[in-house]
Amino acid sequence: MVKKKKRAAKKPARKAKKKAGKKKGGPAKVYLSLGSNVGDREEYIEQAIFLLEKNPEVQVIKRSANYETEPEGGAEQPPFINAAVAVITKLPPEKLLDVCQEIETALGRDREMEWGPRTIDIDILLYDDQIISEDKLQVPHPLMHERMFVLKPLKEIAPGAVHPVLEKSVEDLYEERKAEVGEKYDDELPGFKEIKGGSYDDYERW
Repeated sequence: MVKKKKRAAKKPARKAKKKAGKKKGGPAKVYLSLGSNVGDREEYIEQAIFLLEKNPEVQVIKRSANYETEPEGGAEQPPFINAAVAVITKLPPEKLLDVCQEIETALGRDREMEWGPRTIDIDILLYDDQIISEDKLQVPHPLMHERMFVLKPLKEIAPGAVHPVLEKSVEDLYEERKAEVGEKYDDELPGFKEIKGGSYDDYERW
């Protein structure tokens, strides 16, 4: 009688390890520059910030005071009000640019004249530590380190933020540029609604 071979006990199947999927990127910290030199300049700045905050994908976490600056670029036009804001967003840079341009359009931005007067101008200065070079968008903003009207408000809210190309802090860039051209700014304008502690709760919206 032929003995049946005992079947080897099946080893318990190894549980396949789940491959760690690529984690969705967390929110980015972004710095924006705002400027206006048409009509009620302060109101345009405030409306732009309000519309940014109204977008569910954007959270305004800090803003600078308003600064009055002389126009640059050669065209004769009124002085600007400039400010800077810090936002948290999960929007990719290109989508955030679209949001900024939609706000500019909603507030009557005229793009016919380069460097001309404008109701509102919103530029992406820094997007985390990303370096982006495309036809439509360049980050860091290619001229931010040369513009005192950008650096002074930005220094107020983010002195330690680092320019990922120049590898210098905003404060260092400001001091270097200040030494080259000197200051051209008035004191903080009266009536500025300051947001205490970097929060947005005290901001009076309309």
